[in-house]
Amino acid sequence: MVVDADVVPPGALPPEVSLRRVRMDEAMSVGSLVFHQHVLTPLVRDAEPFLTLHSFRTGAVTLGTVTYSSAVRVQTGSVRDAYQVNIPLDGSLRTMRGDRAITASPRLAAVYGLHRHGFEGLGGPQRILGVKIRREALERRLEQLLGRPARGAAIEFEFGMALEGARARDWYMVLQLLGRRLWGAAGLSADTVVTANLQDTLLTGLLLASRHSFSDELDQPAGPAAPRAVRRAVDAVEAHPDAALMTVPELARTAGVSVRALQAGFRQALETTPLAFLRERRLTHARRDLERAEPPTDSVARIAERWGFAHHGRFALDYRRRFGEHPSQTLRRA
Repeated sequence: MVVDADVVPPGALPPEVSLRRVRMDEAMSVGSLVFHQHVLTPLVRDAEPFLTLHSFRTGAVTLGTVTYSSAVRVQTGSVRDAYQVNIPLDGSLRTMRGDRAITASPRLAAVYGLHRHGFEGLGGPQRILGVKIRREALERRLEQLLGRPARGAAIEFEFGMALEGARARDWYMVLQLLGRRLWGAAGLSADTVVTANLQDTLLTGLLLASRHSFSDELDQPAGPAAPRAVRRAVDAVEAHPDAALMTVPELARTAGVSVRALQAGFRQALETTPLAFLRERRLTHARRDLERAEPPTDSVARIAERWGFAHHGRFALDYRRRFGEHPSQTLRRA
């Protein structure tokens, strides 16, 4: 959606925003609503910078690409309600957090946390990919991983996050998949179930892939959830078919344990993972619907999507492995 920066009242910003070569006052107005309140200063004499911004918001996550026509300095005000990560998509960028500065690049993300921050440069075609995550969502995910309350403590991230390690590289791949709609056809990331799972993975992945004030505790092995907690999780999914669409963090919250404890408990008690268990239940529900379907009103694709299988080819493969026939064969017998 293309936004007229002059007529957007606070709090009324649509989920998708597209600005093309807007002037400084408009850039600060809408850019502050998308990310954080900031001051924009030109670094090139007699060259007013024009902003191009494309962003979208999904749940607790806002993603956006930012480009200025000439070099600028951006400095935020106080940051209280959202954590921020910036990644240059090309070139390098001097970026600041408090009184510290690093040179961010496509291989080194700047993780600002809740600190005042800024950057300078970014002239011409150079773009930044910005990731904003609502504070309460990330801290709630942290508590789910820890299995205890964080008691309002902010997460203090290390400033630079190298994107070359295995965990960080995988996290960046999830980020790119979630952000696909910023630079082309959205593909799987347009599906609401897929988007919700990508968002959950993005939050969990950031906490596990980066270094921060809770990393040492997260790195400690988690004891398995008690059998009664595993049973509570299984019973919740068995009692209500739609519960199979829960994410693993939601299932852990239902069981009253941390995500890591639930994973260990499932491995110990059931020799599977919570994710594999949920997927198996969704396959079972899809088979039930295929057996009861009324063609041509119902189709394999429609039923697969109903149960969160956005990739139809992968669904057909998993279905055949599980039930020994193609889903279309089950549908033809209905």
